[in-house]
Amino acid sequence: MSTVLIWAGVAVAALSAIRLVLTRDLFARLHFIGPVTVLTAPLVVAGLALRTWSSWHDVFKLVLIGLLLIGTGPATVVATARARRGPDD
Repeated sequence: MSTVLIWAGVAVAALSAIRLVLTRDLFARLHFIGPVTVLTAPLVVAGLALRTWSSWHDVFKLVLIGLLLIGTGPATVVATARARRGPDD
């Protein structure tokens, strides 16, 4: 089960990266960064936490990293879009 979750996260990241490279518009590119932080982080963190070698200490660190990625990823995308758009728009 953990391997499936990890590979699902990798697939989301790879598809988002391919779409990101193929897109020319900056705001559309920012749109394709969102799934990486919102979907990939929880999938990979859950997969790694379910591995048999994971101790409670490892799981705690993984969950903390996942929460930080989920919490700051969308905010970073919005801040980048607002900075690029400028105060006049």
